[in-house]
Amino acid sequence: MLTRERLWQRVSGKDLWPLAWALAAACALPWFVPEDWAGHAGKPWIISGWILVVLTSLLIRHQQLAVIPLAAALVWGTFGNLRQRALWETRLPTGLHVLEGSIDAPWTAQGEQLMSALEISSPLDLKGNRWRITLPWPADQERIPPPLPGTPVRLRAELRPVEPAPRFLAERPLWRARSDRAPRRIQLSSALQLEILGPPKPSALLRLQSFVKARFEALPLADSTAKDLWGALALGISPVHEETTSAFAESGTLHILIVSGLQVTLVMAAVQALLRRLLGRGGSVGAVVAGIAYAAVVGFSAPVWRGLFMGLAWAFGGASGWKLPPVLGLHLALLLWLLGHPAAGCEPGFLLAWWALLALLWGAESLAGLMAPILGKYALTAARFTAPWLATLPLLALFHGGIPLWGALANVFVLPLVALMTPLCLFLTLVPVPGLVQSIGLLLAWTGGFLVPFFAHVTPMATAHLWPWLLLMLGWLALAHRQSLMRRTRAWTVALVAASAALLVMGGLGRQATTLSLEAMDIGQGDALLLRIPDGDATLIDTGPAPWAARRIARSLSRRGVTEPLHLIITHPHSDHAGGWATLSRLRPFASVALPAMADVKDPWADFRPKLDRTPGSLHRRDKWADGKADFAVRWPPKPFDLPDANMVSAVLRVRWQDRELWLMGDALQIQERDLMDLGEPEPTPFHRLLKVGHHGSRSSSDPGWINALAPEVSVISAGRRNRFGHPHEETLETLRQAHVPTFVTGAERGVRMEASQAGWAIESGSGRRAFIPFQAPRKPEGTQ
Repeated sequence: MLTRERLWQRVSGKDLWPLAWALAAACALPWFVPEDWAGHAGKPWIISGWILVVLTSLLIRHQQLAVIPLAAALVWGTFGNLRQRALWETRLPTGLHVLEGSIDAPWTAQGEQLMSALEISSPLDLKGNRWRITLPWPADQERIPPPLPGTPVRLRAELRPVEPAPRFLAERPLWRARSDRAPRRIQLSSALQLEILGPPKPSALLRLQSFVKARFEALPLADSTAKDLWGALALGISPVHEETTSAFAESGTLHILIVSGLQVTLVMAAVQALLRRLLGRGGSVGAVVAGIAYAAVVGFSAPVWRGLFMGLAWAFGGASGWKLPPVLGLHLALLLWLLGHPAAGCEPGFLLAWWALLALLWGAESLAGLMAPILGKYALTAARFTAPWLATLPLLALFHGGIPLWGALANVFVLPLVALMTPLCLFLTLVPVPGLVQSIGLLLAWTGGFLVPFFAHVTPMATAHLWPWLLLMLGWLALAHRQSLMRRTRAWTVALVAASAALLVMGGLGRQATTLSLEAMDIGQGDALLLRIPDGDATLIDTGPAPWAARRIARSLSRRGVTEPLHLIITHPHSDHAGGWATLSRLRPFASVALPAMADVKDPWADFRPKLDRTPGSLHRRDKWADGKADFAVRWPPKPFDLPDANMVSAVLRVRWQDRELWLMGDALQIQERDLMDLGEPEPTPFHRLLKVGHHGSRSSSDPGWINALAPEVSVISAGRRNRFGHPHEETLETLRQAHVPTFVTGAERGVRMEASQAGWAIESGSGRRAFIPFQAPRKPEGTQ
């Protein structure tokens, strides 16, 4: 039932919606500006911008046209802010520097690293900057404890710029460096590099955060899943084990709450409702106190600030009887954030929070009208869980490449869980009640191990064409606007739901392959190759090293518009090739899975294998199949081997299409390359060859005799930036140079895509560089006249 208070919330401030549309225009700007833009802009552009702002300001008196001057002013202000941020960023030093400062955050384990922040005091031109600092924290080696928070330190460190995201591999660069004001990273190889200059002098806030962190570490939680989820819910701590929250990120529930800051808003709203029910008054003041206290305990990170702003807007609006209308409070909070973070328009958390609240505050009732004939009095409750999922559906498709089908149902469990568990876990962290801590830990372990993975069924979406998703986003903003104006919204709601359902059924809008292409994705130190063939299926060779790599692969497949059946081949059981298999299997359905034949007594795939519906195929030499007009052939291994190094049984594939031949070497070593030559490879054919170099360009691979016999016209090496192995090794690069083979490295290029064109190979790098490698004259086989 629509109460008088609820009606007033909805319609108050109906004339303020131009601010919302102007904010949308300002958020669109970073999507059109290159992420690596250095801030340079010509005087004609600057003068034209100011003229546009001045001229459009004359329209501010006309209510129906007020959005134009507002949008012009916000877009121009965002541009200027981005420009100043980019100019400042380019002036920052890189390379080795001596820094002094103090440890400004509790140390947090993440994987095999410890992370904190350094508040810089020297040199003077960097004073006041607060940058992330990282230390190695391997589980199987001796650990040197780092300095306590608040300790003044001196260090000689390499300042590394935050790498811009690849242009064609990601849905869109997210401008993380310009959003969180941390464009440099400090990475040390040992805590011994931190020279302690004096005793710790932490601030009161840092003392509080360190105390709470220490209490959390002392909790008797044996299960790693429970501890990871406890830390994420109560303290906003990133999980130590990424696989713990991988399913949460894929399901689109807890992920939305954490990255958007809605977790804080939700807690504040729950406190307000509880106090109003118990005391009848003071709920808004209690909500503000709870929000500020929570932010002080967990740290004022970007999501926490966003959630706090939105929670304050809600609390003050309710306290004033909505004299501060929700539309003004919400969008003023977003505007405050945008002024300090001009790249927020490309931040998933910022947009997810905005659209989820739009649907919850203004879209739920329209949706409830459609549900009422079926659900009756429960329609509004169901709509409040469903509307945020529907409104964020296009954003999840754009940012993650897939839609959580059970997202609305998962919200029924996760939203109350977060509202209850966040304050409860925080209280139990400070006052651990024996027995209750273990009981909550068991509940969290069951939630993370069973409940959320059950709901994490993701339908992949092709986002090669952006316009349907953008229109769907704007449609929800328009629906909220119409609701506030008391206009009819049934037809509008039906159209939005129907468009969402159509995109779900079609799997988005794909883009068919028009020629042979091989894409080596930039997923760090590992392999992930996407092979597409006209009129054929897609083939993915390897899945990268970890769950995050799998999610990046899923986004790449989405942006490339892959809707055809996808076949997976994993070359061998090493984590840098198979580490993302389990996660990717939840994100993309595979038409088939194939692994190289192996004779190990112990299952070498046990650490990587997901719960499969079918037994993977076994690959060995002489296996052949056709896909479209391409012919696949396995050239190694010749039979199941029991060898000491899994690289020795790495599958080697040969793909022929028209006059092209691709050799995909996996991690094959030089001994396998010489074995292949003994077996008569490569055959003396006039194909134009492309080589995916074996073993990440290690010196243990790419035998000069093999490279000369193969005579590739272009090659690609999968190796992460600044990897600890030093791949690719100079010996391999020299071998390729002597053979006159142009070589591209995924890390340096941020991913490489090679496409067959009429007279050669068209190369597109993730950094935006383009090249063309023309055909070479076919070489005669050795030994012929």
